[in-house]
Amino acid sequence: MAGALLVTSGVASTTVGAAVPAVADDPPAATVEPESAEQESAEQESAEPDAAGPSTLGPIAVAVNSRGTSYVGFEHGRGVVRLGADGTRRRALPVPGGLPVTGLAVDGRDQLWVDDGERVSLLDRRGRLVRTFAHRPVLSCPVDGGDARRYGDLALGPGAVYVADRCRGTVAEYSRTGVLRATVVLPGGTPAGGLAFLRAGQGRPDRLLVTVPDRARLLVFDAARLGDGARPLQVRKVRRVGGGKRPRPSGVVADRFGQVVVVDAANQVLQFLDGDNEFSLYRTRGVPGRGGSGVGRLRGAAALAQFAQDGSGLAGNLWIADTGNRRVQRFDSGTYTWFARTVRAPDVDPLAAEPEPCAGPVSVRVNAGESWTRTPQVTVRVVAPADATGLTFAALGGGSSEPGGTAEAGEPVSVGLREDCDYDWLLAAGDRGVQVRIDGGARDGEVLADRIGLDTRAPRVKAVSARWVRREQRWELRVRAVDRAGPAGTAGAAGRSGVSGPHTVLHAGRRNGSAGTLRVVDGRAVGYTRDDRLLDWVRVLDRAGNASDWVRVKRR
Repeated sequence: MAGALLVTSGVASTTVGAAVPAVADDPPAATVEPESAEQESAEQESAEPDAAGPSTLGPIAVAVNSRGTSYVGFEHGRGVVRLGADGTRRRALPVPGGLPVTGLAVDGRDQLWVDDGERVSLLDRRGRLVRTFAHRPVLSCPVDGGDARRYGDLALGPGAVYVADRCRGTVAEYSRTGVLRATVVLPGGTPAGGLAFLRAGQGRPDRLLVTVPDRARLLVFDAARLGDGARPLQVRKVRRVGGGKRPRPSGVVADRFGQVVVVDAANQVLQFLDGDNEFSLYRTRGVPGRGGSGVGRLRGAAALAQFAQDGSGLAGNLWIADTGNRRVQRFDSGTYTWFARTVRAPDVDPLAAEPEPCAGPVSVRVNAGESWTRTPQVTVRVVAPADATGLTFAALGGGSSEPGGTAEAGEPVSVGLREDCDYDWLLAAGDRGVQVRIDGGARDGEVLADRIGLDTRAPRVKAVSARWVRREQRWELRVRAVDRAGPAGTAGAAGRSGVSGPHTVLHAGRRNGSAGTLRVVDGRAVGYTRDDRLLDWVRVLDRAGNASDWVRVKRR
């Protein structure tokens, strides 16, 4: 099998001919909005929201920007509520579509990222739509396709957008422009509930944290090695505290000190974990198993966000989407509650999620013109002639150098034209790109192609050493690395994937890759520094983005 076209059918995507691989000042005092009185016994009985009850009107996603303004998403979509740092309401922002807002995140430019289970959208600071891209492969995820209070989230990393799919048990990594980098099938195949990016520290790499509500687990992935088929570095069981119910972890956040906070929606508590010490539990906030509507109490919280640990008055504060109580609460890092504000889904018209205009010269581009990919799943953008009636896809085989040269190309696949011009394609081992034949119209039979290499295997460090050059009074770092062919990761595929070649060396004092980089030329890299504290460990990346293990530097 040299390739396969993916088409959307129902809730999931199916494959034609192949299987899919698997800073504002703090307010002077707490602000609390009055709420109706409830009996404690009733609070205990309704600790977990009923899917059919009124708690579905509560918030299910939350994010906070650098000024303490929070953004709140709801199951009924259409828009997000904004609250000031003191809890005062501000103008709501419409978002594309009307699906549940299951994931929110704010980047370093205070732009808002929104996920609704089918698409990821980026809004600027004024709420204007910058771009939007679909989950790949294209996924139909209606309102009732997955419990929006339980599943789905979005998190940001350096140059990356991580998405937990609400309607399937996968976590995907995209570039900031929407190019799919990797898809990880979670153990057990159940959807994730929360995502957080934990930056490197204490000798540990950048990590992606994933909560799995149905399995009461916290999964820890090496962010640099997140790829198709990736396995967690650690699988941590979320502890049952105070003799409560079986935990149901939902939202999760992590700060630069390695502190991780997980919401246990079943037991109405926040669990504080030490991310640099085996995620050991060192503190909880809340009364285990006793949800309530009092200030500081929770009921079925679905998400949380954290202000950066920047030393300001807001540093480390937590914003909680208190779903069952239909409100947002802001906690400090201790025991104080700044506000508990009731919120409702905004009555606004959603933004039109118009696809990128399918215009311009007739062309074919795979993954926006990139040369290499580390996942077989690619997106082919085809701008067809106005009079074309269809397209026929085929793989550009390893023996092909020109469009039409389909060595071992397999059976062509004919499809109708899509309004957004984007088509999902599954590469197989040995493929070197995708070719498309135009069907119908004045250019009937014309074949266009774009090349892309598939490299699924990480490079390997063969030798690394550092020596003191007395004459130059500096350290010299030498690294030799090789890249190897590997399996494509596609079910039933024969042959081996391509070799993109070593490209970059990361060197650091600890195994975190945050100190410096070197360029690899012909498998070798040489660099100089006067600070030997940055020469303890190295890691090599290839052109496709695959990362080697960390290797200790030998001193001479």
